[in-house]
Amino acid sequence: MILLNGVSGFNGPNPKTDGEYFKKICYSVIQNIDGNVMSFCEPGVARHYYIVKVEVSELKLYILLNLIYPFVTFASSVDPGNIRFIQHEKLTAEFSPFYRVLSPTELNEPLVIRDRKGRIIVENKNELNDAELGLIKYFNSKTVGDIVFNYWD
Repeated sequence: MILLNGVSGFNGPNPKTDGEYFKKICYSVIQNIDGNVMSFCEPGVARHYYIVKVEVSELKLYILLNLIYPFVTFASSVDPGNIRFIQHEKLTAEFSPFYRVLSPTELNEPLVIRDRKGRIIVENKNELNDAELGLIKYFNSKTVGDIVFNYWD
């Protein structure tokens, strides 16, 4: 299950992923496959995930880490609210010992939402809290990835 309590960064468990550890893993992995780390961005007020821009085999892409849970994925673009998740077999193999690597199929899974008397019910398997459900409704989230790697200001 991906939609765990607090995965969006709101009202969930207090432990957070370790950004310094993630940074070390990224630099080590990318160096081992003859790539370059171009930038490392910490989560912000509205963005609840780390972004690492890398170049691997002349391909520029992004490595994302959820702020709360050790969920990693890869993307070709990270425009707020419009992340293009991609599969990268080599990076998946490198990051799998350290993190759960989420596939584009998992993240592009549509949310199944019912509105019941002004409250939404997410029918996808989840443990989301009330604050997250309210934000899903407010920001009109459409996919699992919209929640796990959100830009909710």
